[in-house]
Amino acid sequence: MAEAATRGLPPVSPGLPLPEELVVWEILVRLPPKPLLRCRLVCRAWRRLTSTRDFLLAHHRHQPSLPLIAACDYADIMYLIDVLTLTLGRRRGAAARLHPVARYASTADYLDSSCDGLLLISWNTGPPQYSICNPTTRQFGDLPLISGFMFLGLYQHSPTGDYRILLYRAEKVVLEDLIPGHVERDASYVYTLGSNDMPRRIGWAEPEMSMLAGHSRRCRPAQLHGSLLHWYHSIKHMILVFDTTAESFRWMRAPIDKTENELNRELWADVLEMDSTLGLYCCNHDKTIVNIWALQDYEQEVWSIKYEVELPVTCIRGELDVGDSWSVMVSSEDGDEVVVVLVDCGQSVLCFDTDGKLLARLEHDGNDIMVTRMKLKQSLVPHAFFPLLKSYVVNDLPFI
Repeated sequence: MAEAATRGLPPVSPGLPLPEELVVWEILVRLPPKPLLRCRLVCRAWRRLTSTRDFLLAHHRHQPSLPLIAACDYADIMYLIDVLTLTLGRRRGAAARLHPVARYASTADYLDSSCDGLLLISWNTGPPQYSICNPTTRQFGDLPLISGFMFLGLYQHSPTGDYRILLYRAEKVVLEDLIPGHVERDASYVYTLGSNDMPRRIGWAEPEMSMLAGHSRRCRPAQLHGSLLHWYHSIKHMILVFDTTAESFRWMRAPIDKTENELNRELWADVLEMDSTLGLYCCNHDKTIVNIWALQDYEQEVWSIKYEVELPVTCIRGELDVGDSWSVMVSSEDGDEVVVVLVDCGQSVLCFDTDGKLLARLEHDGNDIMVTRMKLKQSLVPHAFFPLLKSYVVNDLPFI
């Protein structure tokens, strides 16, 4: 769209004002959301041109995908959750910074997923309750029709453009009367955001799906790559794939050998997206070496190690507890790939580069700070399903 809008424009002479189309499609389209909103106040023409859906979609494509970090502050009986993003600067080794995105409060909560600027949140007061929001446009709404389901993934359905949620729940097997005892199996469902229909059952889920959730029955966030959702299964050492178009599951090979899982202890590993390809990271049990793999050939499932990061023991000794989690994030800024290893240590996050150099120690006022395996791409695009939600709120609680 930007190329079409600027094609055929006369050359700009020194001292003359820039053509309006060039300003809009080459400059304003690359601004972050807040500066763009301020620029819309300059004149009516800028406001009109930057309000079209074509411009908003082009603006969204230019925004970087930033790692999501959640900081928890326990005030009385309420949780105050700050959703933060991380920027690494324009140059390799530049200081990393945390930026607040949103704050919400509840008696129990969890950040489940992020997709195209949307955040999915669950409230665990009894059966899981879900809400969805766009913190950039300050839109928020509850999803009462999926109460009691377990969340698997959030994605945009390519053929229709609808945003959908993949769910599952335990159901009784049809032949239960013929089998002694209580027999249940996980069934898969799909819910379309904005729909007034109950989630649509698409069949039985993979038997290992509940193992991805662990004891809490909460599945780890999926990695959306293209039109496919991916989960790494630490016991099978394989990747579970959900085709969002065909609405079916399959398995693919992961680059980790079972023999590496010594003493049957779980490896610190998960999938990620790296340089427009699918990646996977794996950390050794001593938490000193992180291998980052890239899937060179998706169809043939050919993997290769792209980075082997040796973390400095002196920086992490005494700061990591048994329960500390790891996350590897890949961020691209101005086309230059920046790879970092993020380690959360309670009230701080350590940020390392691929040479094992400590780039920054990030802290927050909250009691706990946690690196998620999600990214946020801020979006000003208005989502049509928000007016259909019963608790639709604009510029109001719970986001600031």
